[in-house]
Amino acid sequence: MTAVQHSVMTISGPSKFEPGMQESDLMDQLPDGKKRNDDLTRDIMLVSLGCFCGPKLSFKNIGRGSETLPFDWMRTRHKGLVHFLKNSWDESTNFNDFFDFVSKKPVPGCNMTTYRSFYHSYWHDDPTDPNMRIRYKRRIVRFNEIDAEVKPVLFVRTIPNTDELIDVPELVALLVKRHGKQAHLLLIIDFQNTATGAAIVEGVSNLMVYYLAGSAHVDSEGLPAPPYGVAVNLALDWIVGRPVEAMHFESIEKIIECADPTDWGINGLGGLWAFEDTLEPPPEEPIPGVLPEQRPCQLPAVSSAELVRHFSAKAPAEGLKCENISVVPLGCTGLTKASILSMGIPSPDLPFDWVQISDAGLLHFLRKGFEAPIRDGLGAGSQRPSEKRGFFDFHTRRKVPDSALTACRSHLHSIWHDDPADPEVRTKFDLQFDLFESLGLGGESVLFVRAVATEAELSRTEELLRALTKKFGKQVALLVICNFQSSTVGPHFAEGFDDLMVYYLEASAHELPAPYQKPIQCALDWISGKEIQAAHSPDVKGLLALCDLTSWGLLGLMGLHAFEGLVSKPVEEGPPREPSAEDKWLMDVRFEAQKDALVLISLGYHEGLGRALESANLNAEGSPFDGTFMRMEGVLHFLRNDFADFFDVSEPQDVPGTSFIVRRSSHHSFWNNKADIDSSRQDVEDRIKSLRLLARNDQPKVFVRAAATAEELSLLGELHAELCRRFSGQVFLLVLLGGQGQNRTVSVEGHYNIIIQFLADDPISTGKVHSYVAPVKQSLDYVVGKDVKAAVVPDFEALKNLAVPGTTVPIYGPGGLLIFDDLAAPTS
Repeated sequence: MTAVQHSVMTISGPSKFEPGMQESDLMDQLPDGKKRNDDLTRDIMLVSLGCFCGPKLSFKNIGRGSETLPFDWMRTRHKGLVHFLKNSWDESTNFNDFFDFVSKKPVPGCNMTTYRSFYHSYWHDDPTDPNMRIRYKRRIVRFNEIDAEVKPVLFVRTIPNTDELIDVPELVALLVKRHGKQAHLLLIIDFQNTATGAAIVEGVSNLMVYYLAGSAHVDSEGLPAPPYGVAVNLALDWIVGRPVEAMHFESIEKIIECADPTDWGINGLGGLWAFEDTLEPPPEEPIPGVLPEQRPCQLPAVSSAELVRHFSAKAPAEGLKCENISVVPLGCTGLTKASILSMGIPSPDLPFDWVQISDAGLLHFLRKGFEAPIRDGLGAGSQRPSEKRGFFDFHTRRKVPDSALTACRSHLHSIWHDDPADPEVRTKFDLQFDLFESLGLGGESVLFVRAVATEAELSRTEELLRALTKKFGKQVALLVICNFQSSTVGPHFAEGFDDLMVYYLEASAHELPAPYQKPIQCALDWISGKEIQAAHSPDVKGLLALCDLTSWGLLGLMGLHAFEGLVSKPVEEGPPREPSAEDKWLMDVRFEAQKDALVLISLGYHEGLGRALESANLNAEGSPFDGTFMRMEGVLHFLRNDFADFFDVSEPQDVPGTSFIVRRSSHHSFWNNKADIDSSRQDVEDRIKSLRLLARNDQPKVFVRAAATAEELSLLGELHAELCRRFSGQVFLLVLLGGQGQNRTVSVEGHYNIIIQFLADDPISTGKVHSYVAPVKQSLDYVVGKDVKAAVVPDFEALKNLAVPGTTVPIYGPGGLLIFDDLAAPTS
């Protein structure tokens, strides 16, 4: 049996769009079809009870569209209808949790997001949007005011599952009790063969059942069509007393016996379920590696505003003075903020105060901003106009036991003490985002404090420090706290990282009101220039080696998981299977997390390549090869001699018509503003230092080269070997070659860490370096193991032969000056 996903209808004429409109508002503006000329039935109100948008679309198709009501454009179970309608359905009962949901997923193959609970699901609306709530509250008021005491009203429902048939008398009785004795219900059973047409049940005078064949869901041309018009018109005739052809059954049980089983309405769009499977979430499985003895003191299960009052009250009468130093919590839990407040340190409200956030989440928001989506199909710029902040995206909502809190979790972070589905909470966070972005603008030092969730985070501490320094400047310092330590305690430093302190904290600290007071005070003394006793490690790897195992930060309040996807389902034996639509999102975000862990380093040739990568929100580190024109031979030369002669260039030459000067060698050239020569040199020296530090860590690295000519392709093996010699961890080389007539991805047999993107356009000659961004993003899919179509050639000579011959590099730069000092101007 083929399940209908949703019905469509032909529309004509413009819709009226207003700011804040949801998709359901636009669907409601679809034009009505031709209405039959019938004085007796035209004033009978039609009301959709779901289970999907088919009844409402059918009303419009027969010319009976009317004011929108709450169940018109959503999915509902029978239990959901009863839950919402049985008690008072208004502000006094919080609308019986009508705007609540448990999970939020992008719909595969659709520009759509679904918000799901056990009772219902939204597919055309965002229940977190304040404008949506205003509109739906008006719809609920209209529904509550339906009066069937004097005039008949026809409620129409199609059931998602024949298991609901036994509950139909309950629904009829509820409608009559709620709206009046002339409330009638047309109950439609889809995809029926054994019986078709209308049926009346003895003893249930307000009920008509309609067995509908599957063929009703398509029109004469075989296209999907609103299916219920015939049944609705028949029920209207029945209500006004006209003779209708209908079967008669002695009980609802006989109706059930005659029905062909179906559960089509349990399926939503894109292969997703229409509803959550259970009313109560299943117990969460234990997280491997979380030791029961490593449990920190729990924050009170109250709102963030109450937490601020609670811990501020613990501060000494005279707060701790931090002159010209801002102390900023970065998680991984609210204990960091709680300790800062308890010490009396001034601390305004900031985004990471009371959330739980992983190191991957922290890096994501630092690098890409709070607007950037955290998974495909959701977040800023996607189907929901209200999704302006990726920070507010989450996958599940779960009640925190014994409290009024709801945990909203994604794979990167979780929000416990505020509800991000609440529009007022989002407004509050918007102010915090602005304040966070302004940190350090007054010239003060900024001490960021991070308690790691697991010991493995220490391997990414250098990465976090780089991200903070890049965003906030050189006045940044980072304190990293490792909880539940016994083998090593106290402050430690790593050689070459003057702005990083790692503090190994004993478990007994969690018995104190401010568990992080000692490490925070130690870090403040360090920043202030006071002498402290600390040990040193030769590198960040050494800091990780000193750390005892801990994964305490993977748990939230009441032992719930802090993040989605922490426990993988066991893999069944047999051939590999594609993930279901329900689970695909998790695989996709794992790929995205792997991409976020990559660091991109520009190797030139074009001086704007690095800026293009950074502006595209790719994790590009500053490179000494940025801002210069650089030959491939120059890249190899400077890597091999560790940039020893990088500044051995010619005397400055003025660039005509500009305030710039050029300095050249046979390998590269600098083009700088005259006023910025000294600062530019210092910037390049800092980038060389950063590149040397980067060479020592194991972070996967993608080096990106915009090839000047096809001749460079023969040197790729040599270049990749040199990069692997110099840099730790996985090393990938991505080469972009323009002017190739067509776009294609190529690799070389036995050298699969080298990716070559042949580009139809030539950004070097056009100057449109942003053309590099899309192929770079595609290449990152390849790097993390996603399926990408690529050609493979046997060797580098074959690769060179594959390229379009005759590509030449420009020899002139700005002002018509030669790019390299060994070039000769062509003679006429």
